[in-house]
Amino acid sequence: MATRTSNLYGKIVVSNRAIRSVADLAICECYGVASGRVTYIGVDENKIDMVIRMHLRFGVTPNAIAESVRKSVKYNVERFTGMTVSVVNILVIGVK
Repeated sequence: MATRTSNLYGKIVVSNRAIRSVADLAICECYGVASGRVTYIGVDENKIDMVIRMHLRFGVTPNAIAESVRKSVKYNVERFTGMTVSVVNILVIGVK
């Protein structure tokens, strides 16, 4: 499936696989994340929704890490696609 949007230069089509790759890289670059990946991407009227599952490193604060991941993913995906990321749900599934 692909995400479609347009701007003054024309129409843009971005695959969900490309969005997932950008988001996954942003997740892995965040401090305290042992592993993580995007498991769901939904697009509705130029707004992107995501679900992320991740493992945290032992000894970190889950709320702080989750907020850092949320901000990083939102920034990177919005910059890449030119669309708005409205929801980033994060599921912490374990500690490594």
